[in-house]
Amino acid sequence: MPPQLGWDMTEPDVALSAFLDSLPAPPQLLGLGEPTHGVEAFPAWRNRVFESLVKTQGFCSIAIESDVFAAMRASDYVTSGQGTLDEVMEGGFSHGFGQVKANRDLLAWMRAFNAGRPETRGVRFYGFDPPIENMWAASPRHALLSLYDFLARHFAHLPVDRATLEQRCGDDARWTNPAAAMNPNQSVGATQDARQLRVLTDDLLGFLGTQLPGLTAQDGFWSDEIWQAQLSARTALGLLRYHAVLAGSSPQRISQLLGLRDVMMTENLTAIAERERPRGPTLVFAHSSHLQRGASQIRMDIMNADWWPAGAHLAAQWGQQYAFIGMASGTNLGLPAPYPEPVTPHLYAAPALTPLLSAGQQRKAEENAASFPMSLERLAQSDGVLLLPVPAQE
Repeated sequence: MPPQLGWDMTEPDVALSAFLDSLPAPPQLLGLGEPTHGVEAFPAWRNRVFESLVKTQGFCSIAIESDVFAAMRASDYVTSGQGTLDEVMEGGFSHGFGQVKANRDLLAWMRAFNAGRPETRGVRFYGFDPPIENMWAASPRHALLSLYDFLARHFAHLPVDRATLEQRCGDDARWTNPAAAMNPNQSVGATQDARQLRVLTDDLLGFLGTQLPGLTAQDGFWSDEIWQAQLSARTALGLLRYHAVLAGSSPQRISQLLGLRDVMMTENLTAIAERERPRGPTLVFAHSSHLQRGASQIRMDIMNADWWPAGAHLAAQWGQQYAFIGMASGTNLGLPAPYPEPVTPHLYAAPALTPLLSAGQQRKAEENAASFPMSLERLAQSDGVLLLPVPAQE
């Protein structure tokens, strides 16, 4: 393959090393985006990329678009062998991702890699999505009571008692009612209980903040307990904000909901990156609409939405320490509309080649080949693209 058309990923160690060397700075967070869920080739290639990054580039963790709390079960399996792989696949993923063979293969490889290694030198698994599905969002109860229980172990007097929190949360089913997705009147988010819980959650979050120096002196700033307490605090507050918007009547309601979800993703990824920084970088895997630098949008007959994805927030906050590779399947770059142009067919003239192109190489290809119709605006969404010689759907 000519150099201007990238590096052949049949040798991923060489290709990824060359790509990372082409960046202005080593990333702490490297995003890898799939253009659609449900195509096995994309997470399978993610596994190859991650294994290479671990072995040759010092990457020590992976974070995927899955429930951050459910993923703790998968993390326990990977780091210490708790549970069985079947059990973890059943309860350690959201969005149905436990049915994805490549996810099973990923956890099996990570567990084997960690066997016999001290935990500080092993690889870690994270989810970074809040507990939100397409048609519902979780109750704040689990996150809120986890925060309360952590604080109660350390302090005798708290701004609220556990019984009050449980009473205000009530039955989880009223929070996860899927009818609320299309009918705001079905949402619990505007009730007195929900409004009061936002105040109480903010009180507990504020209390945690005032006590962090003492807690840090006891356990160390990145102790598992403190890290999980902060995760619980921001998740509880984020879910309550989400439910409040879910109950609203704004014409921008869907855009706001999508934006809030990605803000929660951003907060989780920031916490993961800061926790892992002393050990090494993190690979982030999700739909490209969550990881690209520019605004994301949905255009459908029944719904239009525009929002800032996690990638845009991370690029603003982390600068050159965030980089993003978009994956493509041979029909398009894999980024959301309005960028539907096809990828150049001549890149697939040699089916054995799986090229990884940097943004600069994409621009050269655009300048030198009329059959490579990618706009510069589109290229700005990513630092590179991994072109897979497979169809868009299997």
